[in-house]
Amino acid sequence: MKKLIKIALLFLVSILVISTNILAVSVSSENATFEIVENNVCTINITDKAIFEKKIIDYDLEKKELTIGLKVTNNAVLPLDKPSEIVLVIDDSRSMKNTISTGGTRMEAVIDSAKVLASELLKLDTVNLSVVSFSTGLNEGTLEDAKLRTVLTKSKDNVLNAINSIYDDFVKIIEKDDPTSPIGARTNIEAGITLASQQFTGTCESKFIVLLTDGVPNISLGSNKILYSGVTAENTKNALLNMNSKGIQVLSMMTGLGDRVETAQTNKPFTDLAEEVFGSPEKPTVGKFYNITDSEIEETISKVILDQLVAPQDDVLTDLDIYDYFPQEIVDNFDFEYVTPPNIGTVSPSIDLQNNEIIWHIDRLGYGEVASLSYKLKLKSTINKEISNVILDTNEKVDITTNNVLDDDGEKVLISSDVTPKVRVVIPEPKPTPTPTPTPTPTPEPPDTSVAPDPIPQTGATIVGIIIISSAVILCIVQGIKLYKNNKDLK
Repeated sequence: MKKLIKIALLFLVSILVISTNILAVSVSSENATFEIVENNVCTINITDKAIFEKKIIDYDLEKKELTIGLKVTNNAVLPLDKPSEIVLVIDDSRSMKNTISTGGTRMEAVIDSAKVLASELLKLDTVNLSVVSFSTGLNEGTLEDAKLRTVLTKSKDNVLNAINSIYDDFVKIIEKDDPTSPIGARTNIEAGITLASQQFTGTCESKFIVLLTDGVPNISLGSNKILYSGVTAENTKNALLNMNSKGIQVLSMMTGLGDRVETAQTNKPFTDLAEEVFGSPEKPTVGKFYNITDSEIEETISKVILDQLVAPQDDVLTDLDIYDYFPQEIVDNFDFEYVTPPNIGTVSPSIDLQNNEIIWHIDRLGYGEVASLSYKLKLKSTINKEISNVILDTNEKVDITTNNVLDDDGEKVLISSDVTPKVRVVIPEPKPTPTPTPTPTPTPEPPDTSVAPDPIPQTGATIVGIIIISSAVILCIVQGIKLYKNNKDLK
């Protein structure tokens, strides 16, 4: 009995499948009308400076076609292409006298590299430079721990002289070698960046502080007690965050920490103490943080920091993928072709029928660059009747991923939108056949009493369906008889 029930269910499913295929009617689109119902524009903010846009850029209703354009615009502008103000903030505390592996002292390496950096920056007409130094003075824990060496200027000579003055004063302090003097003894980073922030005019958008130091802060404003953590770290970190809130970008280089341990108070490595203030190079508190060895001073200041100022990579989009998905009704009833290939990147040759998608990949989209492509959707000559007078989404959705938008685990974040233009196709109903004018009926002949032969089979989808259904019924009956006989024999 169970087998008979299974056969009956198989029979019903077969009838449904066959009926669906028979009833899915394909018709000519020659007389169909085509209209745009909603000319929606899909926009996705990829970052605060990069935007994606998809919209109809052309159409021909008579030809029943429309062209859709996809565009990615990187509106980021190189910072130093507009008026810019940069303050170099240089540590002149006594620990800068240490000899380094590349020869000379740490101070000499920083001073020489800072002069290279300043010379390159001042080749740009848009840049003004200022120079500030810091350590500690007679009034520790005050703004007097920092010293303004030059106001903002375009003069290369003034800036180089200011940097040289830091070194000259430093040598005099070292020559005196007075361990009881507070001058240059400690590191008040908060005083240095606070004085630097007061040099900006407020008339330009691009503002930078370049902080060059060899130690963690151990003095802060309002506190002359030597602390390598706690209040000092908190005050200095808050000062950095304050710079960020004012639109001042901070690039911090810390050198020579190595495996040194501050044993007197915290028994923590200096690197851990530095991270309390600056964060890590991977996740800095603000801007950029370079925790380097002494041998890397020249490379970091005169190349890495210079490149970050002149041509930063932060706003360059990388590994960008755009997934454009299509509804099944569009894939089935419209021809797809590219009108213009991508001017940047590569795209799928056509719609991938497994996922109904095209994928546009862009390795890199730089400052001010615009990437675009377009494709055409044209109604096929033969379409499914079921789409008549139905509002159709031309796209299902757009998904975007890029290396520029990551979650806390470093994984790409999916950015999506289902906004899309909508269209409608209307297939006119066939006009009814007019009723012919009746004509006089002739005198009927005597009725034909002969037996008529079997009706002539009809052609078309109906007879095909009947034949298929009949075959399925016969098959089911035969299987049922066989099962019945087998059961009877078993008894």
